[in-house]
Amino acid sequence: MDRTEICRLLEEWLETPPPLTVIAETERSALRAEFNPHIHMGWELKQLATGELHLVVPGVPHETTGICPLSLETGVGMFTLRAGGRYFFFNRLTDCKFNPLPELFALLVRIPEEELRLRKLLLRSCIESARSLIEKLGDAPEEPGDLYARSIDYLRRNYYRRELGVAELAAFVGVTPQHLNRLFRRNGGLSIRRQLIAIRLEKARELLESGRYLVSDAARLTGWSCPFYFCNSFKRRYGIPPVAVRR
Repeated sequence: MDRTEICRLLEEWLETPPPLTVIAETERSALRAEFNPHIHMGWELKQLATGELHLVVPGVPHETTGICPLSLETGVGMFTLRAGGRYFFFNRLTDCKFNPLPELFALLVRIPEEELRLRKLLLRSCIESARSLIEKLGDAPEEPGDLYARSIDYLRRNYYRRELGVAELAAFVGVTPQHLNRLFRRNGGLSIRRQLIAIRLEKARELLESGRYLVSDAARLTGWSCPFYFCNSFKRRYGIPPVAVRR
């Protein structure tokens, strides 16, 4: 799938908006899910293999969709688009004048499900705004960024994925794993693996300090498959067990 095909798909959605489900709250089963449960700080609109759309509200735990033909994430001043298994835009900075999606999504989730006509009209506005934004960003290619900073951004976006590895990260930034490891040690003094662990522990502490999650929940939501390893790593980094920071 290329950018033209993505815009064509969005044009089809404008003609016939797909069924939409808003994910505004979650059951505990999502926290225990096998498919990389996680939280976004921004909005996520994704297409499932069935063609249905899911709109995930910021801060709501949910699991990774197995087959997801298209997914866009957006917040204030940020836009990410992934389609066909690759990123087209990654943490692209956007002026709020050209990216009204966060405001439109916030309005959309307030519309009762029984207001089908109004929901459909607002969903069309969201789709049209996404299409327009994709065209604007595509006409202004991203400037080559610092490889290390771009790699850190990738880790911060994908830290919850238990299968995330060095080879994937190196392929994303376009260098060999060996070169990327040297880059990490030269810039941050840590290997890629150690940097990923540091990010996961940082995110887990944020969740625990919110008081909304158990220690086991925080571990699952930040990519740890072994709670015992998580607790030991947390105590080594912060000097206290994770339960001690939970409000």
